[in-house]
Amino acid sequence: MHIHHFARSAAQAVNAHDVDSVVALWAEPARYDSPLTGPQNGIAALREREIALFGGFSDLTATCTPLGQEGNTGAMLVRFVGTHDGNYAGIAPTGRAVNLEMVAIVEFDDDGRVIAERVMLDSAAVIRQTRRLSLRRKAQGGPGADFLDSSCTRTKGCARL
Repeated sequence: MHIHHFARSAAQAVNAHDVDSVVALWAEPARYDSPLTGPQNGIAALREREIALFGGFSDLTATCTPLGQEGNTGAMLVRFVGTHDGNYAGIAPTGRAVNLEMVAIVEFDDDGRVIAERVMLDSAAVIRQTRRLSLRRKAQGGPGADFLDSSCTRTKGCARL
């Protein structure tokens, strides 16, 4: 599979919230790594991750823009837009709109199915868009700063999502 085909197919599957179609693009060992979920392996973990994603963002839409491919490795720019109306990655629903952009590095097997994906995104943007208060307020120690995250302190910072 070429990154152009994968980007188009992945966006269609995500926009339809079709877990089976997402999974069909993959083959074992199905390695996935993102700052939000950490490393995951296997089709079963992939299926669980997609179910959790659609549960956390019931109106999620995706656009995937291919950036290029060299051999069996491709890259694409991914934008997720939706409402954080369910639990996701340990973050309780906030009802806030999210608009997240990330880069995905995708590795294909010889049959054209995805065997690995590594996602890079701005974790601070995720926090800003899913937390009730901004990081700026927290950093400034403003009113309600302690409400942001009980694991955050001025001396130790915030725990990983």
